[in-house]
Amino acid sequence: MPHMCRVLVVERTSCHVECGALRPRRPGTIRGPDLLPAASNPPAGLAAGVDRLAYGVRTAPASGRLVNVAPAKGIGVPGNRYKADGLGDRGAVLVLGDSGGLGVALMRRLEQRGIAVEGAMSLSDSETSAILTGGRWGAVAVVTRDDVLALRLTLLSAHLRPDLPLWVTMFDRTITREIQHVVPAVQVLSPAELVAAELAEQCATATAGTGSRVLRGTRLVDDALRLLARAGIGLVLALLFEAGLTMIALHENTIDALYFSTRTVATVAGTPGAATAGPWYKALSALDTLAALLLVAVFTAALVRRLSRPRLTTLFGARAAPARGHVLLIGFGQVGFRLAQELRRRGIAVLGVERDPDAPCVRLARTAGIPVAIGRGDDRETLERLGIRHCRAVAAVTSTDLVNVAVGLAASDLAPGLPLVLRLGDGEVAAETDSLLHLGRICDAHALAAETLVRALQVLRHEDDSPA
Repeated sequence: MPHMCRVLVVERTSCHVECGALRPRRPGTIRGPDLLPAASNPPAGLAAGVDRLAYGVRTAPASGRLVNVAPAKGIGVPGNRYKADGLGDRGAVLVLGDSGGLGVALMRRLEQRGIAVEGAMSLSDSETSAILTGGRWGAVAVVTRDDVLALRLTLLSAHLRPDLPLWVTMFDRTITREIQHVVPAVQVLSPAELVAAELAEQCATATAGTGSRVLRGTRLVDDALRLLARAGIGLVLALLFEAGLTMIALHENTIDALYFSTRTVATVAGTPGAATAGPWYKALSALDTLAALLLVAVFTAALVRRLSRPRLTTLFGARAAPARGHVLLIGFGQVGFRLAQELRRRGIAVLGVERDPDAPCVRLARTAGIPVAIGRGDDRETLERLGIRHCRAVAAVTSTDLVNVAVGLAASDLAPGLPLVLRLGDGEVAAETDSLLHLGRICDAHALAAETLVRALQVLRHEDDSPA
Protein backbone atom coordinates (compact mmCIF):
# COMPACT_ATOMS: atom_id res chain seq x y z
CA MET A 1 0.00 0.00 0.00
CA PRO A 2 1.55 3.38 -0.94
CA HIS A 3 2.35 5.87 1.79
CA MET A 4 -0.72 8.02 2.50
CA CYS A 5 -0.88 11.64 3.66
CA ARG A 6 -4.07 13.02 5.16
CA VAL A 7 -5.64 16.09 3.60
CA LEU A 8 -8.49 18.09 5.03
CA VAL A 9 -11.14 18.88 2.44
CA VAL A 10 -13.45 21.83 3.00
CA GLU A 11 -16.78 21.72 1.22
CA ARG A 12 -19.25 24.48 0.91
CA THR A 13 -19.39 24.04 -2.86
CA SER A 14 -20.59 21.19 -5.02
CA CYS A 15 -17.41 19.10 -5.20
CA HIS A 16 -14.67 17.61 -3.04
CA VAL A 17 -11.20 16.19 -3.52
CA GLU A 18 -10.58 12.49 -3.41
CA CYS A 19 -7.48 10.73 -4.82
CA GLY A 20 -6.56 13.68 -7.00
CA ALA A 21 -9.94 14.07 -8.69
CA LEU A 22 -12.94 16.33 -8.31
CA ARG A 23 -16.11 14.45 -7.58
CA PRO A 24 -19.63 15.92 -7.31
CA ARG A 25 -21.08 16.15 -3.85
CA ARG A 26 -24.27 17.46 -2.36
CA PRO A 27 -23.97 21.23 -1.73
CA GLY A 28 -23.77 22.42 1.86
CA THR A 29 -22.16 19.29 3.27
CA ILE A 30 -18.94 19.21 5.23
CA ARG A 31 -16.56 16.34 4.71
CA GLY A 32 -13.02 15.60 5.82
CA PRO A 33 -10.48 14.35 6.00
CA ASP A 34 -10.09 12.31 2.80
CA LEU A 35 -7.07 10.22 1.85
CA LEU A 36 -4.78 11.25 -0.96
CA PRO A 37 -1.82 9.05 -1.97
CA ALA A 38 1.38 11.03 -1.58
CA ALA A 39 2.65 9.81 -4.94
CA SER A 40 -0.46 10.83 -6.85
CA ASN A 41 -0.87 14.11 -8.68
CA PRO A 42 -2.40 16.86 -6.52
CA PRO A 43 -5.70 18.36 -7.64
CA ALA A 44 -5.73 21.48 -9.75
CA GLY A 45 -4.65 24.45 -7.65
CA LEU A 46 -2.64 22.26 -5.24
CA ALA A 47 0.36 21.64 -7.46
CA ALA A 48 3.85 21.36 -6.03
CA GLY A 49 5.12 24.66 -4.71
CA VAL A 50 1.65 26.07 -4.08
CA ASP A 51 0.88 26.82 -0.45
CA ARG A 52 -1.93 24.39 0.40
CA LEU A 53 -2.95 26.63 3.29
CA ALA A 54 -4.11 29.20 0.76
CA TYR A 55 -6.80 26.72 -0.27
CA GLY A 56 -7.85 25.87 3.27
CA VAL A 57 -5.83 22.61 3.08
CA ARG A 58 -2.72 21.62 4.95
CA THR A 59 -0.99 18.23 4.75
CA ALA A 60 -0.12 16.48 7.93
CA PRO A 61 3.39 16.27 9.36
CA ALA A 62 5.34 13.03 9.18
CA SER A 63 3.34 11.59 12.06
CA GLY A 64 0.20 11.72 9.96
CA ARG A 65 -1.61 13.85 12.58
CA LEU A 66 -3.62 16.74 11.24
CA VAL A 67 -3.10 20.11 12.87
CA ASN A 68 -5.02 23.35 12.71
CA VAL A 69 -6.31 24.37 9.32
CA ALA A 70 -7.02 28.01 8.55
CA PRO A 71 -7.28 30.07 5.37
CA ALA A 72 -4.34 32.13 4.27
CA LYS A 73 -4.30 35.87 3.72
CA GLY A 74 -7.21 37.01 1.63
CA ILE A 75 -9.05 33.70 1.86
CA GLY A 76 -12.34 33.87 3.71
CA VAL A 77 -15.16 32.19 1.86
CA PRO A 78 -18.40 32.56 3.83
CA GLY A 79 -19.56 29.28 5.29
CA ASN A 80 -16.15 27.63 5.46
CA ARG A 81 -15.36 25.25 8.26
CA TYR A 82 -11.75 24.62 9.12
CA LYS A 83 -11.15 21.45 11.06
CA ALA A 84 -8.21 20.02 12.99
CA ASP A 85 -7.75 16.29 13.52
CA GLY A 86 -6.12 14.70 16.54
CA LEU A 87 -7.92 16.81 19.13
CA GLY A 88 -6.98 14.70 22.09
CA ASP A 89 -9.02 13.95 25.19
CA ARG A 90 -9.54 17.54 26.21
CA GLY A 91 -11.42 18.64 23.09
CA ALA A 92 -10.69 21.39 20.62
CA VAL A 93 -11.34 25.10 20.86
CA LEU A 94 -14.24 26.01 18.58
CA VAL A 95 -13.89 29.45 16.96
CA LEU A 96 -17.14 31.03 15.76
CA GLY A 97 -17.66 34.30 13.92
CA ASP A 98 -16.59 35.97 10.69
CA SER A 99 -14.25 34.52 8.11
CA GLY A 100 -10.74 35.90 8.06
CA GLY A 101 -9.19 38.59 10.22
CA LEU A 102 -8.89 38.04 13.95
CA GLY A 103 -10.49 34.57 13.82
CA VAL A 104 -7.77 33.27 11.50
CA ALA A 105 -5.05 34.96 13.56
CA LEU A 106 -6.41 33.29 16.71
CA MET A 107 -6.48 29.86 15.08
CA ARG A 108 -2.92 30.21 13.89
CA ARG A 109 -1.73 31.28 17.31
CA LEU A 110 -3.49 28.34 18.95
CA GLU A 111 -1.88 26.01 16.44
CA GLN A 112 1.55 27.40 17.21
CA ARG A 113 0.97 26.71 20.90
CA GLY A 114 -0.11 23.14 20.19
CA ILE A 115 -3.79 23.71 21.07
CA ALA A 116 -6.29 21.88 18.86
CA VAL A 117 -8.73 24.21 17.18
CA GLU A 118 -11.57 24.18 14.69
CA GLY A 119 -13.20 27.16 13.05
CA ALA A 120 -16.84 27.41 11.99
CA MET A 121 -17.06 30.73 10.21
CA SER A 122 -20.03 32.56 8.69
CA LEU A 123 -22.48 29.70 9.17
CA SER A 124 -26.22 29.79 9.68
CA ASP A 125 -27.81 29.26 13.11
CA SER A 126 -28.79 25.69 12.27
CA GLU A 127 -25.29 24.81 11.07
CA THR A 128 -23.71 26.42 14.11
CA SER A 129 -26.11 24.58 16.43
CA ALA A 130 -25.26 21.26 14.79
CA ILE A 131 -21.55 21.88 15.25
CA LEU A 132 -21.94 22.97 18.88
CA THR A 133 -23.99 19.95 19.87
CA GLY A 134 -22.25 17.44 17.65
CA GLY A 135 -18.65 17.93 18.70
CA ARG A 136 -16.58 17.29 21.78
CA TRP A 137 -15.29 20.77 22.48
CA GLY A 138 -13.05 22.11 25.19
CA ALA A 139 -14.01 25.79 24.84
CA VAL A 140 -15.76 28.22 22.50
CA ALA A 141 -14.41 31.56 21.26
CA VAL A 142 -16.75 33.98 19.47
CA VAL A 143 -14.60 36.30 17.36
CA THR A 144 -16.28 38.97 15.22
CA ARG A 145 -16.34 42.74 14.72
CA ASP A 146 -20.16 42.72 14.60
CA ASP A 147 -21.57 43.08 18.11
CA VAL A 148 -25.01 41.86 17.01
CA LEU A 149 -23.53 38.65 15.58
CA ALA A 150 -21.35 38.24 18.67
CA LEU A 151 -24.42 38.56 20.89
CA ARG A 152 -26.34 36.00 18.84
CA LEU A 153 -23.51 33.45 18.83
CA THR A 154 -22.84 33.98 22.53
CA LEU A 155 -26.46 33.34 23.52
CA LEU A 156 -26.63 30.34 21.19
CA SER A 157 -23.44 28.83 22.61
CA ALA A 158 -24.44 29.48 26.22
CA HIS A 159 -27.86 27.91 25.61
CA LEU A 160 -26.67 24.78 23.81
CA ARG A 161 -23.39 24.21 25.66
CA PRO A 162 -23.53 25.85 29.09
CA ASP A 163 -20.81 23.45 30.21
CA LEU A 164 -18.15 25.03 27.98
CA PRO A 165 -15.92 28.00 28.83
CA LEU A 166 -16.93 30.85 26.54
CA TRP A 167 -14.96 33.86 25.29
CA VAL A 168 -16.42 36.60 23.13
CA THR A 169 -15.06 39.75 21.50
CA MET A 170 -17.27 42.80 21.99
CA PHE A 171 -17.02 46.55 21.38
CA ASP A 172 -20.18 48.01 22.93
CA ARG A 173 -19.82 48.32 26.69
CA THR A 174 -23.56 48.33 27.29
CA ILE A 175 -23.99 44.99 25.50
CA THR A 176 -20.96 43.69 27.40
CA ARG A 177 -22.58 44.47 30.75
CA GLU A 178 -25.85 42.86 29.69
CA ILE A 179 -24.12 39.71 28.43
CA GLN A 180 -22.19 39.34 31.66
CA HIS A 181 -25.44 39.80 33.56
CA VAL A 182 -27.31 37.15 31.52
CA VAL A 183 -24.36 34.76 31.10
CA PRO A 184 -22.10 35.30 34.13
CA ALA A 185 -19.61 32.66 32.99
CA VAL A 186 -18.78 34.43 29.72
CA GLN A 187 -15.40 36.14 29.38
CA VAL A 188 -15.61 39.32 27.29
CA LEU A 189 -12.62 40.75 25.49
CA SER A 190 -12.55 44.06 23.60
CA PRO A 191 -9.95 43.87 20.82
CA ALA A 192 -10.56 47.57 20.09
CA GLU A 193 -9.58 48.54 23.64
CA LEU A 194 -6.53 46.26 23.62
CA VAL A 195 -5.25 47.63 20.35
CA ALA A 196 -6.13 51.22 21.27
CA ALA A 197 -4.16 50.98 24.51
CA GLU A 198 -1.11 49.71 22.63
CA LEU A 199 -1.46 52.37 19.92
CA ALA A 200 -1.90 55.11 22.52
CA GLU A 201 1.29 54.01 24.23
CA GLN A 202 3.12 54.10 20.91
CA CYS A 203 1.70 57.56 20.13
CA ALA A 204 2.76 58.87 23.53
CA THR A 205 6.24 57.40 23.10
CA ALA A 206 6.61 58.71 19.55
CA THR A 207 5.53 62.24 20.53
CA ALA A 208 7.46 62.50 23.78
CA GLY A 209 9.28 65.81 23.85
CA THR A 210 7.75 67.11 20.62
CA GLY A 211 5.93 70.03 22.20
CA SER A 212 3.38 71.18 24.71
CA ARG A 213 0.13 69.36 25.14
CA VAL A 214 -1.72 72.65 25.56
CA LEU A 215 -4.29 73.02 22.80
CA ARG A 216 -3.66 76.28 20.94
CA GLY A 217 -6.06 77.63 18.35
CA THR A 218 -8.97 76.18 16.42
CA ARG A 219 -8.88 74.79 12.90
CA LEU A 220 -11.95 74.97 10.65
CA VAL A 221 -12.04 71.55 9.00
CA ASP A 222 -15.74 71.41 8.13
CA ASP A 223 -16.54 73.03 4.77
CA ALA A 224 -19.90 74.43 5.88
CA LEU A 225 -18.50 75.78 9.14
CA ARG A 226 -15.56 77.37 7.35
CA LEU A 227 -17.86 79.03 4.80
CA LEU A 228 -20.20 80.15 7.56
CA ALA A 229 -17.37 81.73 9.52
CA ARG A 230 -15.93 83.50 6.49
CA ALA A 231 -19.32 84.88 5.42
CA GLY A 232 -19.99 86.03 8.96
CA ILE A 233 -16.65 87.83 9.15
CA GLY A 234 -17.42 89.44 5.78
CA LEU A 235 -20.77 90.71 7.05
CA VAL A 236 -19.15 92.22 10.12
CA LEU A 237 -16.55 93.97 7.98
CA ALA A 238 -19.28 95.29 5.66
CA LEU A 239 -21.16 96.62 8.67
CA LEU A 240 -18.08 98.36 10.07
CA PHE A 241 -17.25 99.81 6.67
CA GLU A 242 -20.76 101.25 6.31
CA ALA A 243 -20.62 102.63 9.86
CA GLY A 244 -17.30 104.34 9.09
CA LEU A 245 -18.73 105.92 5.96
CA THR A 246 -21.72 107.20 7.92
CA MET A 247 -19.55 108.73 10.63
CA ILE A 248 -17.30 110.47 8.11
CA ALA A 249 -19.85 111.64 5.54
CA LEU A 250 -22.89 112.30 7.74
CA HIS A 251 -21.09 113.12 11.01
CA GLU A 252 -23.14 110.63 13.05
CA ASN A 253 -21.94 109.40 16.42
CA THR A 254 -20.72 105.80 16.81
CA ILE A 255 -23.97 104.35 18.17
CA ASP A 256 -26.17 105.99 15.55
CA ALA A 257 -23.72 105.06 12.79
CA LEU A 258 -23.80 101.39 13.80
CA TYR A 259 -27.58 101.47 14.07
CA PHE A 260 -28.16 103.02 10.65
CA SER A 261 -25.47 100.84 9.05
CA THR A 262 -27.07 97.70 10.39
CA ARG A 263 -30.38 98.68 8.84
CA THR A 264 -28.65 99.46 5.57
CA VAL A 265 -26.68 96.19 5.43
CA ALA A 266 -29.83 94.25 6.31
CA THR A 267 -31.64 96.18 3.51
CA VAL A 268 -34.30 97.31 5.98
CA ALA A 269 -33.90 101.05 5.46
CA GLY A 270 -31.33 103.54 4.28
CA THR A 271 -29.41 106.02 6.38
CA PRO A 272 -31.26 109.35 7.06
CA GLY A 273 -29.57 112.15 5.20
CA ALA A 274 -27.87 109.86 2.70
CA ALA A 275 -29.69 111.59 -0.18
CA THR A 276 -27.86 114.84 0.54
CA ALA A 277 -24.44 113.21 0.95
CA GLY A 278 -21.68 113.46 -1.61
CA PRO A 279 -21.40 111.19 -4.67
CA TRP A 280 -18.39 109.32 -3.25
CA TYR A 281 -20.44 108.29 -0.21
CA LYS A 282 -23.34 107.08 -2.34
CA ALA A 283 -21.03 105.04 -4.58
CA LEU A 284 -19.18 103.35 -1.71
CA SER A 285 -22.38 102.76 0.24
CA ALA A 286 -24.03 101.14 -2.80
CA LEU A 287 -21.04 98.81 -3.33
CA ASP A 288 -21.02 97.91 0.35
CA THR A 289 -24.75 97.13 0.26
CA LEU A 290 -24.32 94.85 -2.78
CA ALA A 291 -21.44 93.04 -1.09
CA ALA A 292 -23.56 92.63 2.04
CA LEU A 293 -26.40 91.13 0.00
CA LEU A 294 -24.02 88.56 -1.51
CA LEU A 295 -22.55 87.74 1.90
CA VAL A 296 -26.02 87.32 3.41
CA ALA A 297 -26.90 84.80 0.68
CA VAL A 298 -23.65 82.86 1.26
CA PHE A 299 -24.12 82.97 5.02
CA THR A 300 -27.68 81.66 4.73
CA ALA A 301 -26.65 78.81 2.41
CA ALA A 302 -23.78 77.82 4.70
CA LEU A 303 -26.06 77.95 7.73
CA VAL A 304 -28.65 75.69 6.06
CA ARG A 305 -25.93 73.25 5.03
CA ARG A 306 -24.46 73.28 8.50
CA LEU A 307 -27.80 72.61 10.18
CA SER A 308 -28.88 69.92 7.71
CA ARG A 309 -26.08 67.47 8.47
CA PRO A 310 -24.26 66.19 11.57
CA ARG A 311 -22.15 68.87 13.22
CA LEU A 312 -18.94 67.00 14.01
CA THR A 313 -16.74 70.00 14.81
CA THR A 314 -17.47 73.35 16.41
CA LEU A 315 -15.79 76.74 16.77
CA PHE A 316 -15.54 76.46 20.54
CA GLY A 317 -15.65 73.75 23.17
CA ALA A 318 -14.49 70.13 23.30
CA ARG A 319 -15.35 69.41 19.66
CA ALA A 320 -13.34 72.32 18.29
CA ALA A 321 -10.70 70.92 15.94
CA PRO A 322 -7.20 71.72 17.26
CA ALA A 323 -4.99 73.87 15.05
CA ARG A 324 -1.67 72.40 16.19
CA GLY A 325 -0.09 70.03 18.68
CA HIS A 326 -2.62 67.25 18.09
CA VAL A 327 -2.57 63.62 16.97
CA LEU A 328 -4.29 63.07 13.63
CA LEU A 329 -6.30 59.82 13.70
CA ILE A 330 -6.99 58.43 10.23
CA GLY A 331 -9.87 55.97 10.46
CA PHE A 332 -12.58 56.41 13.06
CA GLY A 333 -13.89 52.89 13.49
CA GLN A 334 -13.91 50.92 16.71
CA VAL A 335 -10.15 51.12 17.20
CA GLY A 336 -10.01 54.79 16.21
CA PHE A 337 -12.76 55.73 18.64
CA ARG A 338 -11.17 53.89 21.57
CA LEU A 339 -7.76 55.32 20.67
CA ALA A 340 -9.20 58.86 20.66
CA GLN A 341 -10.71 58.27 24.09
CA GLU A 342 -7.42 56.93 25.45
CA LEU A 343 -5.37 59.82 24.05
CA ARG A 344 -7.84 62.35 25.45
CA ARG A 345 -7.55 60.62 28.81
CA ARG A 346 -3.78 61.13 28.61
CA GLY A 347 -4.24 64.82 27.86
CA ILE A 348 -3.32 64.62 24.16
CA ALA A 349 -5.49 66.57 21.71
CA VAL A 350 -6.88 64.52 18.82
CA LEU A 351 -8.61 65.07 15.50
CA GLY A 352 -10.30 62.08 13.88
CA VAL A 353 -10.72 61.54 10.15
CA GLU A 354 -13.37 59.23 8.67
CA ARG A 355 -14.43 58.88 5.06
CA ASP A 356 -17.93 57.56 5.89
CA PRO A 357 -20.15 60.16 7.57
CA ASP A 358 -22.62 57.43 8.55
CA ALA A 359 -20.06 55.26 10.37
CA PRO A 360 -21.39 54.21 13.80
CA CYS A 361 -18.44 55.61 15.73
CA VAL A 362 -18.84 59.02 14.10
CA ARG A 363 -22.16 59.33 15.90
CA LEU A 364 -20.50 58.26 19.15
CA ALA A 365 -17.84 60.93 18.68
CA ARG A 366 -20.42 63.71 19.03
CA THR A 367 -21.53 62.37 22.40
CA ALA A 368 -17.95 61.86 23.54
CA GLY A 369 -16.90 65.37 22.50
CA ILE A 370 -14.28 64.24 19.97
CA PRO A 371 -13.80 66.34 16.81
CA VAL A 372 -14.05 64.36 13.57
CA ALA A 373 -13.53 65.52 9.98
CA ILE A 374 -15.05 63.74 6.99
CA GLY A 375 -12.59 62.96 4.21
CA ARG A 376 -10.04 60.52 2.81
CA GLY A 377 -7.03 60.19 5.04
CA ASP A 378 -4.74 59.23 2.15
CA ASP A 379 -5.60 62.37 0.18
CA ARG A 380 -2.86 65.00 0.26
CA GLU A 381 -5.25 67.96 0.10
CA THR A 382 -7.25 66.59 3.02
CA LEU A 383 -4.11 66.09 5.10
CA GLU A 384 -3.00 69.64 4.36
CA ARG A 385 -6.41 71.00 5.35
CA LEU A 386 -6.28 69.07 8.62
CA GLY A 387 -2.92 70.60 9.56
CA ILE A 388 -0.55 67.70 9.09
CA ARG A 389 2.45 70.06 9.18
CA HIS A 390 1.42 71.29 12.64
CA CYS A 391 0.30 68.06 14.34
CA ARG A 392 2.36 66.00 16.77
CA ALA A 393 1.83 62.63 15.10
CA VAL A 394 -0.32 60.70 12.64
CA ALA A 395 -1.98 57.41 13.59
CA ALA A 396 -3.38 55.42 10.63
CA VAL A 397 -5.87 53.01 12.20
CA THR A 398 -8.34 52.10 9.44
CA SER A 399 -9.41 48.47 9.07
CA THR A 400 -7.56 48.14 5.73
CA ASP A 401 -3.82 47.57 5.96
CA LEU A 402 -2.93 48.97 2.55
CA VAL A 403 -4.90 52.16 3.21
CA ASN A 404 -2.89 52.64 6.40
CA VAL A 405 0.33 52.16 4.46
CA ALA A 406 -0.86 54.68 1.85
CA VAL A 407 -1.62 57.19 4.62
CA GLY A 408 1.85 56.66 6.03
CA LEU A 409 3.47 57.28 2.64
CA ALA A 410 1.44 60.46 2.04
CA ALA A 411 2.15 61.78 5.54
CA SER A 412 5.89 61.06 5.21
CA ASP A 413 5.98 62.97 1.93
CA LEU A 414 4.09 66.00 3.25
CA ALA A 415 5.79 66.19 6.64
CA PRO A 416 9.13 64.34 6.68
CA GLY A 417 10.15 63.30 10.16
CA LEU A 418 6.61 63.41 11.54
CA PRO A 419 6.04 60.50 13.96
CA LEU A 420 3.80 57.81 12.42
CA VAL A 421 1.92 54.96 14.08
CA LEU A 422 0.32 52.34 11.83
CA ARG A 423 -2.26 49.71 12.71
CA LEU A 424 -1.75 46.60 10.59
CA GLY A 425 -3.73 43.37 10.93
CA ASP A 426 -1.82 41.08 8.62
CA GLY A 427 1.49 39.81 9.94
CA GLU A 428 3.07 39.64 6.48
CA VAL A 429 2.07 43.22 5.58
CA ALA A 430 3.38 44.42 8.93
CA ALA A 431 6.72 42.67 8.42
CA GLU A 432 7.08 43.91 4.84
CA THR A 433 6.19 47.49 5.77
CA ASP A 434 8.63 47.52 8.67
CA SER A 435 11.39 45.95 6.60
CA LEU A 436 11.07 47.92 3.35
CA LEU A 437 9.33 51.22 4.03
CA HIS A 438 10.35 52.08 7.62
CA LEU A 439 7.26 54.27 8.00
CA GLY A 440 7.18 54.37 11.77
CA ARG A 441 5.84 52.37 14.67
CA ILE A 442 3.69 49.39 13.69
CA CYS A 443 1.08 47.59 15.76
CA ASP A 444 -0.07 44.16 14.57
CA ALA A 445 -3.66 44.42 15.80
CA HIS A 446 -4.73 40.85 15.09
CA ALA A 447 -1.61 39.36 16.66
CA LEU A 448 -2.08 41.44 19.81
CA ALA A 449 -5.73 40.49 20.31
CA ALA A 450 -5.15 36.85 19.33
CA GLU A 451 -2.25 36.55 21.76
CA THR A 452 -4.44 37.79 24.61
CA LEU A 453 -7.10 35.20 23.79
CA VAL A 454 -4.49 32.45 23.52
CA ARG A 455 -3.09 33.27 26.95
CA ALA A 456 -6.58 33.03 28.43
CA LEU A 457 -7.12 29.64 26.77
CA GLN A 458 -3.75 28.41 28.00
CA VAL A 459 -4.72 29.36 31.54
CA LEU A 460 -7.85 27.20 31.11
CA ARG A 461 -5.77 24.26 29.91
CA HIS A 462 -3.38 24.67 32.82
CA GLU A 463 -6.29 24.68 35.27
CA ASP A 464 -7.72 21.57 33.62
CA ASP A 465 -4.38 19.80 33.90
CA SER A 466 -3.91 20.71 37.55
CA PRO A 467 -4.65 17.90 40.04
CA ALA A 468 -7.95 18.24 41.90
